[in-house]
Amino acid sequence: MRQSLLLSITASMLMMLSMPTFSQDISSVPAAVIQWADAVYTNAKIVTLDDHEMNSNPGTIAQAMAVRDEKIMGLGTNEAMLKMAGPKTKVVDLQGKMVIPGIVESHVHPMGAALDIAREKFKLRSTPEGFALSMDVGATPDETMAKVAKAMELLLKNAQPTPEEWINISLVHNPELGFASPADVSTLMSAPKLSDVAINKSDISEIVPNYPFVLSSASSILSAKEKNVWVHITRGPNGEPVVKNVVKLPE
Repeated sequence: MRQSLLLSITASMLMMLSMPTFSQDISSVPAAVIQWADAVYTNAKIVTLDDHEMNSNPGTIAQAMAVRDEKIMGLGTNEAMLKMAGPKTKVVDLQGKMVIPGIVESHVHPMGAALDIAREKFKLRSTPEGFALSMDVGATPDETMAKVAKAMELLLKNAQPTPEEWINISLVHNPELGFASPADVSTLMSAPKLSDVAINKSDISEIVPNYPFVLSSASSILSAKEKNVWVHITRGPNGEPVVKNVVKLPE
């Protein structure tokens, strides 16, 4: 009994000694067993943003990154990550370029947030002052711009905006004309390619060359509650908006 036990222990030790280690040649080990990286990215500034607090700290910054099956295997130095590279690993020299995490934001209003930050940083007035109009969108971009031109002509006949006052025309959606929502209206002023934009800066500047002007869908920096009426918005003693009607668009 004792002799068979000793033989069993001896056999187990011999098997362990014969197993390959990382310091030995592993060329005979099937590739599927070794978890080589699909790609290694070197010589980069990989900003991890792993500090999730609301501050200016970008978090850990690594030199290199190893990826397998579209997942990050590791972050570290070039030397450390290249140890994860196998015979078929793609090695990419990023030549000092920055890498940041992919950011997915399903719904954001950057203009409003930017205005709030700018007002706080530069001590700007909390209520922009100027003239505002909510107006039905036209059936086409040309018809819309014709309506904008007539509305501006009417305003300038009835008021004298100062260079500091904003002029804001908000285009209101109209399902009967094929614009069921504010998002549909915004397609007039946005497109995947700049050449496809239906209403652009030069169109607006031709009609309103001398004033700070915003043409938007729904509402923007100034908002007129009643449709098709020009209003003048000033700031009250406590910073609150004071709204006065100026002129109504003709029917």
